[in-house]
Amino acid sequence: MFSHAARAPRRATTGAARPHSPVGGVDGRRRPGDTARVNESLPEDEPQPPRLRIAKGSPWRIDPGRRAKWSAPAFVAAHAVEVRQIGDPVLHAPAKKPRMHKGDLEVLAQRMFASMVAARGIGVAAPQIGVPLRVAIMDVDEAGIVAIEPKIEWVSDEVEETSEGCLSVRGMYGMLERPVMARLVAFDINGKKFVVEGEDFGAQCMLHETDHLSGVLYVDRLRSRDDLHSVEVDEPADAGAEERLRS
Repeated sequence: MFSHAARAPRRATTGAARPHSPVGGVDGRRRPGDTARVNESLPEDEPQPPRLRIAKGSPWRIDPGRRAKWSAPAFVAAHAVEVRQIGDPVLHAPAKKPRMHKGDLEVLAQRMFASMVAARGIGVAAPQIGVPLRVAIMDVDEAGIVAIEPKIEWVSDEVEETSEGCLSVRGMYGMLERPVMARLVAFDINGKKFVVEGEDFGAQCMLHETDHLSGVLYVDRLRSRDDLHSVEVDEPADAGAEERLRS
Protein backbone atom coordinates (compact mmCIF):
# COMPACT_ATOMS: atom_id res chain seq x y z
CA MET A 1 0.00 0.00 0.00
CA PHE A 2 1.45 3.27 -1.10
CA SER A 3 1.78 5.99 1.50
CA HIS A 4 3.34 9.07 -0.04
CA ALA A 5 5.29 11.01 2.53
CA ALA A 6 7.08 13.88 0.85
CA ARG A 7 9.15 14.76 -2.16
CA ALA A 8 12.66 16.15 -2.01
CA PRO A 9 14.28 18.13 -4.82
CA ARG A 10 15.66 16.15 -7.71
CA ARG A 11 18.91 14.35 -7.16
CA ALA A 12 20.74 16.75 -9.45
CA THR A 13 20.44 19.47 -6.84
CA THR A 14 23.02 19.71 -4.10
CA GLY A 15 22.57 19.47 -0.38
CA ALA A 16 19.80 17.96 1.67
CA ALA A 17 16.22 19.17 1.58
CA ARG A 18 13.68 19.08 4.34
CA PRO A 19 10.76 16.85 3.31
CA HIS A 20 7.38 18.48 3.30
CA SER A 21 3.93 16.92 3.37
CA PRO A 22 1.72 18.42 0.65
CA VAL A 23 -1.36 16.29 1.36
CA GLY A 24 -2.73 14.35 4.28
CA GLY A 25 -0.60 13.79 7.33
CA VAL A 26 3.13 13.50 7.76
CA ASP A 27 3.21 10.14 6.00
CA GLY A 28 0.89 11.34 3.24
CA ARG A 29 -2.08 9.20 4.18
CA ARG A 30 -5.56 10.56 3.87
CA ARG A 31 -7.19 12.19 6.82
CA PRO A 32 -10.97 12.50 7.08
CA GLY A 33 -12.00 14.92 4.36
CA ASP A 34 -8.71 14.68 2.47
CA THR A 35 -8.74 13.47 -1.11
CA ALA A 36 -4.98 13.22 -1.70
CA ARG A 37 -5.78 14.05 -5.32
CA VAL A 38 -5.57 17.83 -5.39
CA ASN A 39 -2.62 19.67 -6.90
CA GLU A 40 -2.38 22.66 -4.58
CA SER A 41 -0.21 24.58 -7.04
CA LEU A 42 -3.21 25.04 -9.35
CA PRO A 43 -6.11 27.46 -8.80
CA GLU A 44 -9.22 25.82 -7.38
CA ASP A 45 -11.15 26.32 -10.63
CA GLU A 46 -8.33 24.90 -12.77
CA PRO A 47 -8.92 21.31 -13.98
CA GLN A 48 -6.63 18.90 -12.16
CA PRO A 49 -4.42 16.96 -14.61
CA PRO A 50 -4.45 13.20 -14.01
CA ARG A 51 -1.45 11.79 -12.22
CA LEU A 52 -1.93 8.56 -14.18
CA ARG A 53 -2.83 8.92 -17.86
CA ILE A 54 -4.48 6.12 -19.81
CA ALA A 55 -2.34 5.91 -22.96
CA LYS A 56 -4.13 2.97 -24.57
CA GLY A 57 -7.44 1.25 -23.98
CA SER A 58 -10.46 2.19 -21.90
CA PRO A 59 -10.18 0.18 -18.69
CA TRP A 60 -12.82 -0.58 -16.09
CA ARG A 61 -12.19 1.86 -13.25
CA ILE A 62 -13.33 2.76 -9.76
CA ASP A 63 -15.63 5.53 -10.96
CA PRO A 64 -17.42 8.03 -8.67
CA GLY A 65 -20.39 5.69 -8.20
CA ARG A 66 -18.24 2.76 -7.12
CA ARG A 67 -16.09 5.06 -5.02
CA ALA A 68 -19.11 6.38 -3.11
CA LYS A 69 -20.37 2.85 -2.43
CA TRP A 70 -17.00 1.31 -1.58
CA SER A 71 -16.02 4.23 0.68
CA ALA A 72 -19.23 4.21 2.73
CA PRO A 73 -18.51 3.52 6.41
CA ALA A 74 -20.80 0.48 6.55
CA PHE A 75 -19.22 -1.00 3.42
CA VAL A 76 -15.70 -0.41 4.73
CA ALA A 77 -16.58 -1.95 8.09
CA ALA A 78 -17.96 -5.05 6.37
CA HIS A 79 -15.15 -5.56 3.84
CA ALA A 80 -11.90 -4.10 5.18
CA VAL A 81 -9.20 -6.35 6.61
CA GLU A 82 -6.02 -5.56 8.52
CA VAL A 83 -3.07 -4.57 6.35
CA ARG A 84 -0.24 -7.10 6.63
CA GLN A 85 3.01 -5.76 8.09
CA ILE A 86 6.65 -6.22 7.14
CA GLY A 87 7.86 -9.66 8.14
CA ASP A 88 4.65 -11.38 6.99
CA PRO A 89 5.72 -14.02 4.42
CA VAL A 90 3.01 -12.97 1.93
CA LEU A 91 4.72 -9.58 1.52
CA HIS A 92 8.12 -11.07 0.73
CA ALA A 93 7.24 -13.59 -1.99
CA PRO A 94 6.29 -13.01 -5.64
CA ALA A 95 2.54 -12.94 -6.21
CA LYS A 96 0.85 -15.31 -8.65
CA LYS A 97 -1.24 -14.75 -11.74
CA PRO A 98 -4.93 -14.50 -10.78
CA ARG A 99 -7.21 -17.09 -12.35
CA MET A 100 -10.56 -15.71 -11.34
CA HIS A 101 -13.83 -14.77 -12.98
CA LYS A 102 -14.85 -11.13 -13.25
CA GLY A 103 -17.22 -11.35 -10.30
CA ASP A 104 -14.54 -12.75 -8.03
CA LEU A 105 -12.05 -10.12 -9.19
CA GLU A 106 -14.50 -7.36 -8.39
CA VAL A 107 -15.08 -8.80 -4.92
CA LEU A 108 -11.31 -8.84 -4.39
CA ALA A 109 -11.07 -5.24 -5.61
CA GLN A 110 -13.81 -4.24 -3.16
CA ARG A 111 -11.94 -5.82 -0.24
CA MET A 112 -8.70 -4.19 -1.32
CA PHE A 113 -10.28 -0.77 -1.73
CA ALA A 114 -12.14 -0.95 1.58
CA SER A 115 -8.94 -1.97 3.36
CA MET A 116 -7.08 0.89 1.68
CA VAL A 117 -9.76 3.39 2.72
CA ALA A 118 -9.72 2.10 6.31
CA ALA A 119 -5.94 2.58 6.40
CA ARG A 120 -6.20 5.95 4.58
CA GLY A 121 -3.93 4.82 1.79
CA ILE A 122 -3.74 5.81 -1.87
CA GLY A 123 -2.84 2.44 -3.32
CA VAL A 124 -2.83 -1.21 -2.33
CA ALA A 125 -1.58 -4.54 -3.65
CA ALA A 126 -3.43 -7.81 -3.05
CA PRO A 127 -0.60 -9.36 -0.96
CA GLN A 128 -1.07 -6.55 1.56
CA ILE A 129 -4.45 -8.00 2.49
CA GLY A 130 -3.05 -11.53 2.51
CA VAL A 131 -3.98 -12.51 -1.06
CA PRO A 132 -0.87 -13.56 -3.05
CA LEU A 133 -2.18 -12.49 -6.46
CA ARG A 134 -0.92 -9.95 -9.00
CA VAL A 135 -3.61 -7.33 -8.52
CA ALA A 136 -3.03 -3.70 -7.52
CA ILE A 137 -5.12 -0.59 -7.03
CA MET A 138 -3.72 2.88 -7.69
CA ASP A 139 -6.04 5.58 -6.40
CA VAL A 140 -4.36 8.90 -7.06
CA ASP A 141 -6.95 10.39 -9.46
CA GLU A 142 -10.72 10.87 -9.47
CA ALA A 143 -11.18 7.36 -10.93
CA GLY A 144 -9.03 4.65 -9.38
CA ILE A 145 -7.24 2.04 -11.48
CA VAL A 146 -7.46 -1.70 -10.84
CA ALA A 147 -4.48 -3.33 -12.55
CA ILE A 148 -4.33 -7.11 -13.03
CA GLU A 149 -1.01 -8.67 -13.98
CA PRO A 150 0.60 -5.21 -14.19
CA LYS A 151 4.06 -4.97 -15.68
CA ILE A 152 6.33 -1.95 -15.88
CA GLU A 153 7.09 -1.60 -19.59
CA TRP A 154 9.41 1.40 -19.45
CA VAL A 155 11.00 3.83 -17.00
CA SER A 156 12.91 7.04 -17.61
CA ASP A 157 16.66 7.27 -17.15
CA GLU A 158 16.12 10.37 -15.06
CA VAL A 159 15.55 9.62 -11.39
CA GLU A 160 14.36 11.64 -8.45
CA GLU A 161 15.00 11.19 -4.76
CA THR A 162 11.70 10.86 -2.92
CA SER A 163 10.49 10.28 0.58
CA GLU A 164 8.29 7.23 0.53
CA GLY A 165 6.18 5.36 3.03
CA CYS A 166 4.05 2.24 3.09
CA LEU A 167 1.26 1.12 5.37
CA SER A 168 2.93 -2.29 5.51
CA VAL A 169 5.86 -0.50 7.18
CA ARG A 170 3.74 1.51 9.54
CA GLY A 171 5.19 4.55 11.22
CA MET A 172 8.34 4.84 9.09
CA TYR A 173 9.50 6.42 5.85
CA GLY A 174 12.75 6.68 3.94
CA MET A 175 14.48 8.45 1.07
CA LEU A 176 15.08 6.54 -2.14
CA GLU A 177 15.47 7.16 -5.86
CA ARG A 178 12.65 6.46 -8.31
CA PRO A 179 12.44 7.11 -12.07
CA VAL A 180 10.48 10.29 -12.74
CA MET A 181 8.40 8.65 -15.51
CA ALA A 182 7.07 5.14 -16.04
CA ARG A 183 4.73 3.19 -18.31
CA LEU A 184 2.67 0.22 -17.14
CA VAL A 185 0.78 -2.46 -19.08
CA ALA A 186 -2.01 -4.39 -17.38
CA PHE A 187 -5.43 -5.98 -17.76
CA ASP A 188 -8.64 -4.67 -16.24
CA ILE A 189 -11.38 -6.64 -14.50
CA ASN A 190 -12.98 -7.39 -17.89
CA GLY A 191 -9.73 -8.87 -19.18
CA LYS A 192 -9.04 -5.92 -21.49
CA LYS A 193 -5.46 -4.77 -21.91
CA PHE A 194 -4.57 -1.15 -21.25
CA VAL A 195 -1.52 1.06 -20.91
CA VAL A 196 -1.08 3.77 -18.29
CA GLU A 197 1.66 6.38 -18.02
CA GLY A 198 2.66 8.47 -15.05
CA GLU A 199 5.32 10.89 -13.97
CA ASP A 200 6.58 12.08 -10.61
CA PHE A 201 3.95 11.08 -8.02
CA GLY A 202 2.05 8.88 -10.49
CA ALA A 203 5.17 7.00 -11.54
CA GLN A 204 6.16 6.57 -7.90
CA CYS A 205 2.79 4.99 -7.12
CA MET A 206 2.96 2.57 -10.08
CA LEU A 207 6.47 1.47 -9.18
CA HIS A 208 5.64 1.07 -5.50
CA GLU A 209 2.60 -1.13 -6.13
CA THR A 210 4.22 -3.33 -8.78
CA ASP A 211 7.17 -3.83 -6.44
CA HIS A 212 4.74 -5.32 -3.93
CA LEU A 213 3.72 -7.93 -6.49
CA SER A 214 7.34 -9.03 -6.79
CA GLY A 215 7.69 -9.38 -3.03
CA VAL A 216 9.68 -6.14 -2.78
CA LEU A 217 9.02 -3.41 -0.22
CA TYR A 218 10.33 0.10 -0.67
CA VAL A 219 12.67 -0.45 2.28
CA ASP A 220 14.42 -3.15 0.23
CA ARG A 221 15.49 -0.42 -2.21
CA LEU A 222 17.01 1.94 0.34
CA ARG A 223 20.75 2.50 0.17
CA SER A 224 20.85 1.83 3.90
CA ARG A 225 18.29 1.02 6.55
CA ASP A 226 19.83 3.97 8.38
CA ASP A 227 17.92 6.14 5.87
CA LEU A 228 14.69 5.19 7.64
CA HIS A 229 12.99 7.66 9.94
CA SER A 230 10.03 7.23 12.24
CA VAL A 231 6.95 9.42 11.92
CA GLU A 232 3.91 10.04 14.06
CA VAL A 233 0.81 8.17 12.94
CA ASP A 234 -2.78 8.12 14.12
CA GLU A 235 -2.56 4.58 15.43
CA PRO A 236 0.31 3.06 17.43
CA ALA A 237 3.25 2.09 15.26
CA ASP A 238 4.00 -1.59 14.81
CA ALA A 239 6.21 -2.18 17.84
CA GLY A 240 8.40 -4.76 16.10
CA ALA A 241 8.73 -3.03 12.75
CA GLU A 242 11.99 -1.22 13.39
CA GLU A 243 13.67 -4.34 14.78
CA ARG A 244 12.58 -6.40 11.75
CA LEU A 245 13.73 -3.65 9.38
CA ARG A 246 17.22 -3.61 10.83
CA SER A 247 17.62 -7.37 11.16
